[in-house]
Amino acid sequence: MVVVLSVLWGGGPIWAPFVGLFSGFLVFLYQRMTDRRSRENALSYLVTTQRIIFVANWHSGTEFRWIWFQYIRFRPSVKADETGVGTIKYGKAWHRFRFRNEELRGAWAPPALELRAIKDARRVADLIEQGRNRLIGTYTQAP
Repeated sequence: MVVVLSVLWGGGPIWAPFVGLFSGFLVFLYQRMTDRRSRENALSYLVTTQRIIFVANWHSGTEFRWIWFQYIRFRPSVKADETGVGTIKYGKAWHRFRFRNEELRGAWAPPALELRAIKDARRVADLIEQGRNRLIGTYTQAP
């Protein structure tokens, strides 16, 4: 505040407001990184025959959120290392960005639909797709 007032009154250097903006940006990035890291350490996933369940284990309790397979609109993209551990993402970057900005943010909001640090990620993505296709088939078949 003092730096901004001194620049407005002409007593400070011209670069001072930019240093303030840059430091604010760094604080914002640090907060985002620690938020993501704390979510990754507390978050685990369960995959059933009909949904993906996100489980957050906090010191104050456990929280569950889920998404039904029928509401997953995109095909998965899997990025895994040589050991098979990887990330499963649904939707393109723009869709995940829009979803993240439109969702209700709770104490731990999972980023769009991303499953991180999954062992044998390709196999898990295939199992989710098989379950999803099986459910879609049961909804569209006539009795």
